[in-house]
Amino acid sequence: MLRSRVIDLSQTYRHLARPWTHEELAVRYMAGDARGGLLLGEAADAIPERPIALLATAIPSVDTLSVAIHLLHALPDSVQDRLGGSLLDTAETNVADALHRCHRALELDGDAHGYTADEWLPVIYDIACPLLESSRLDQEPPSVVREIQAVVRWLSSSIACLDEDSRETPAALADTLARLLVVCVFADSARKPLESGKE
Repeated sequence: MLRSRVIDLSQTYRHLARPWTHEELAVRYMAGDARGGLLLGEAADAIPERPIALLATAIPSVDTLSVAIHLLHALPDSVQDRLGGSLLDTAETNVADALHRCHRALELDGDAHGYTADEWLPVIYDIACPLLESSRLDQEPPSVVREIQAVVRWLSSSIACLDEDSRETPAALADTLARLLVVCVFADSARKPLESGKE
């Protein structure tokens, strides 16, 4: 049983705001992608095999993720002790789902245009590293809230790039995935103190 379900945002941001290696980020990225793959495999509907359709199916998860992240940052402690753990669960599930769908779209676009998703992983990590290192709670909006807002913009840009069959598609997807990775790392960091409170 957890002793406390309150998310300590100050502690979480202190953990985020440090240098990150590609190896550390790769572990979190692969875990999120694997979890998202399981979620997608459990989906009742058919899995789209066109990257633009696959990205469109990520929109509900990104919307739900955005609401959960905003609420985690907005709730007072008196309410968060009842809702914080549930919101974190929602964020973890939806960020994994969105990350996997976007990663799969990158793979599908790569199949069509002669590149691999793995070629873009270092770029994704390079984008995510400074975003994490500069994470701050005491700005408006807090860093992770800003990054989830950026996910919405980059996902829209990725869809537009795919629609136009643009050469910028992998770069747009890399920006989307980097910001989803930031949220994965945030959720993982916020979860650690909760798990250490287990009896």
